[in-house]
Amino acid sequence: MKKKRARWGFIGLGTLALLCATILSTSFAESFGPDAQIWWTGFLFGGLFTSIAGMVGLGWYTLEMNDSSRDQMDFMYKMTHELQTPVSSIRLAADMLVVPAVVSTPERLQKYVRIIKEEGQRMQSHVENVLNIAKAESKSLCLNLEATPLNDLVHSVAERYHGSIQADCRAQEPLVAADRLHFTNVLHNLFENAIKYSKGTPRVRVKTYDRADTYVVAVQDEGIGIPKEEQRRIFQKFYRAPGTNGSVKGFGLGLSYVQQIAQAHHWALELESEVGKGSEFRLIIPKMT
Repeated sequence: MKKKRARWGFIGLGTLALLCATILSTSFAESFGPDAQIWWTGFLFGGLFTSIAGMVGLGWYTLEMNDSSRDQMDFMYKMTHELQTPVSSIRLAADMLVVPAVVSTPERLQKYVRIIKEEGQRMQSHVENVLNIAKAESKSLCLNLEATPLNDLVHSVAERYHGSIQADCRAQEPLVAADRLHFTNVLHNLFENAIKYSKGTPRVRVKTYDRADTYVVAVQDEGIGIPKEEQRRIFQKFYRAPGTNGSVKGFGLGLSYVQQIAQAHHWALELESEVGKGSEFRLIIPKMT
């Protein structure tokens, strides 16, 4: 809202300056002859218009650049913060591996090895998300398309959330052409996004069903919802939903990744959301012919 007011402020200032310049040039030109008046008025008006338009444009561009810079700095801070946690856990676990009491106890040894493995996978997931978005934007993302059982994959990913995701898969004979790895990551991002923005105990459902010549994968939550005016921005890199006050972890890349992978597969992506009631994200996937 502040950004929108600033933009209109630049436009209003430019319009006011242009009107003043027009009055000034008209009054000043009256002291010349008719031919000189036309030439002088056109010259002065053109020069002032170009200068004022340039200042308005520069102000607008500065707002855009400042906003982008803030987003990138925010991303760098969050990326550093998010990676710091697994790095600290790995370091502490590694330190414990040289303690004689731990080395001599298989159960404790396995515990710290598991911590190192899980935190390493967590870091790898963060880095892969960033790299995949960069590849998709540079058109260098390569998809390994294969016939993938839709319902089986959705059930498999949902089961990893230990009951937090309720799956209702009703798509008939669902075999889709997809990069299994990226499709799995897309489901993880949608599930995790739904859980993060849920109030209290998450109630998240994923459904698959037929719609004409497509399959639909719908992920529905009962979270905070997304304001109508913010919905078009939700897939932008680094963007975070308003009202979270930094309480939600992440970089603001998950939904951008989802959109990039959907576009690479030529799938449609739909969003329906209402503040205070929750959101539903839908992947529209063509049936294999």
